[in-house]
Amino acid sequence: MTDKEKVQFAASIVHEMLSIESNCFDGGKYGELRKYNYIVCIDDDPTSAIYAARLAKKHNELYGFMPLILCVGGKGLMSRWTHKTSEGKHLAYVCHRLGIPEEATVVLDHGTNTGANVLEVANYISQQEVPPTVVFVATKRLSLRLCLTVSKQAPKLDARFYVIRESLKEACKWYNGKRLGENQMMFHELASILNRCEAYAGKYQDPIPFPIDETTRNAANLLASKYRLKLPNKNLHSVCQFLYLLNEIRKHKKDMAQELEKAIQNELQQEEIII
Repeated sequence: MTDKEKVQFAASIVHEMLSIESNCFDGGKYGELRKYNYIVCIDDDPTSAIYAARLAKKHNELYGFMPLILCVGGKGLMSRWTHKTSEGKHLAYVCHRLGIPEEATVVLDHGTNTGANVLEVANYISQQEVPPTVVFVATKRLSLRLCLTVSKQAPKLDARFYVIRESLKEACKWYNGKRLGENQMMFHELASILNRCEAYAGKYQDPIPFPIDETTRNAANLLASKYRLKLPNKNLHSVCQFLYLLNEIRKHKKDMAQELEKAIQNELQQEEIII
């Protein structure tokens, strides 16, 4: 197996094993959607907004009202370069393009990390008069860290999670930037999951509720040894990787915009077929 194949294999293991399952349904993992007052789309990934809009419309069909969609995220290390607005505003833009009324969305974009984002959501909901029933729409790579952060920092939320079912290949898109550098942008994010979960356990997050097997730990360690944008002790290698990815963003901004537009149009066309 070549070094490139080893990295790809390790990334696939981390992507699958360091994630959680959806728990926002009654009657099993993918049964009937429960009733919620809030849906949260979060992360620098428009896929979260696409699924949040889809869930909101389904919820409206089932219960006769659309939950408020909270679009969360400030400007992150790389997202500040991939689009002009904050992550939250970018997610709201996608929701609006998919037919969600502006009055059904709220942008919360002061946070620059998962903990700050969760606290902003919790603080906003605490000021409202409806019960804090909320479903977070998360990518696999964010799902574990997000769940552990919510349970630690926002225990008063009646929080559930919808985890987007994508393979690693499906999750690496132009429009979310994770395909940049032959998926290097994704590798950097996956490289930090285990490290951050264990480093923040008990302080900012609850501990991981399951044992980490040797295969998963070895895969995480391999990624962490090669990709360091979001890890401590940055060095010349990590700076070079950062500059390389900035150049990749510059080269592929058109690809990113075109693929997002195509994804939005495909989603709208699928709705027409269903109707």
